[in-house]
Amino acid sequence: MKNVFTPRRISQAIVLGIILFLTISHLRFGIEKAAPIDAYCPFGAVEGFLTFVATGHYLQRIYASSFIIMGIVLLLTLVFGRVFCSFLCPLGAIQEWIRALGRKLGIKKDLELPSWLDKYARYFKYLILAMIIYFSYQAGDLVFWAYDPFNALMHLGEEFEAKIVGYSVLGILLVVSLFSKNMWCRYFCPLGAFLGIIKKISPFRIKRNKRTCIDCGKCDKVCPAGLDIANVAEVNSADCISCLGCVKNCPNSSLKATTFGKEIPKKIYGWIIISAFFIPLGFFMLTPFWQTKAPSNIVTSTGELNLENLRGSNTLQYLLDTTKTPLAFIQEKLGLPADVDKTMKLKDIGIKYQIKNSQGALIEAEDFRKVVEEFNK
Repeated sequence: MKNVFTPRRISQAIVLGIILFLTISHLRFGIEKAAPIDAYCPFGAVEGFLTFVATGHYLQRIYASSFIIMGIVLLLTLVFGRVFCSFLCPLGAIQEWIRALGRKLGIKKDLELPSWLDKYARYFKYLILAMIIYFSYQAGDLVFWAYDPFNALMHLGEEFEAKIVGYSVLGILLVVSLFSKNMWCRYFCPLGAFLGIIKKISPFRIKRNKRTCIDCGKCDKVCPAGLDIANVAEVNSADCISCLGCVKNCPNSSLKATTFGKEIPKKIYGWIIISAFFIPLGFFMLTPFWQTKAPSNIVTSTGELNLENLRGSNTLQYLLDTTKTPLAFIQEKLGLPADVDKTMKLKDIGIKYQIKNSQGALIEAEDFRKVVEEFNK
């Protein structure tokens, strides 16, 4: 029986477990106590790099944590190739697991684009990457936030109306993953595109020995990126995710992975990657450099009130304490009951007390923002 508890699978499961814990913590306790999941995504550093260089400020929901994680990922990519995609990406792991489920359900043959179309379709993710970087800088915000299937996945059904495109992409992706290998990673993922560029300058190589190769094709079958390995002397594609599945499954050991000209021991490769990511990450988390959120999302570092950043996950008590707006004024304007629970999140108050605004919709954070702005005029 094939061992599924490989270092790569263990790493994927650990990262997914951590991300789910952070997600549930944020959804349950709100932004005041738990940072949004964006603060732990390395792609945030890519989206916000130009803004940080130009202004010295982070984009909303992006802090030092994203840049630290991306720094570690970049170093790993330079030495070992795109190991983030194979060992650490939760969305990539879920796609692989669903495809494995599809095979167990009898869907043995991978659904693939024609080879001529596949060749050009892989460049589409680079266009997406360029558009995201440009528009994030122009807008001063995370423009990909509402369309990102990973962000939708990590909100567990919440904020559906704001992320309807993201949830739609996620739903399509999960269904397609039953039939095909990592479609999102190959054709659409902007982080994969960015790491692919870095991978091209990495000394990591997978070389095939033509003399000992028996042309069994197993390397192509196990490749999550859908690469043609069996017919090349060296795998130099930017889409190689350095999982070493081809190397480990080669029955004649005709494939070798090297970095800086030295062969990588495949038996301990996974543990090397896990250690090289989690040890530096743990170190930085213990330093003053690690920051996942600002002290306040509605008070700037200079002490100014910025109600544009008010979130539904803020509590009423926090709003009262921070803005110094009298509760009686908010009760009068929004029709809150005298015994309103001030520890509730703003997004839950309308639902619990069935309070509607002038448009007939349940009150949300935007309604509270307008009331506070009215008081401060």
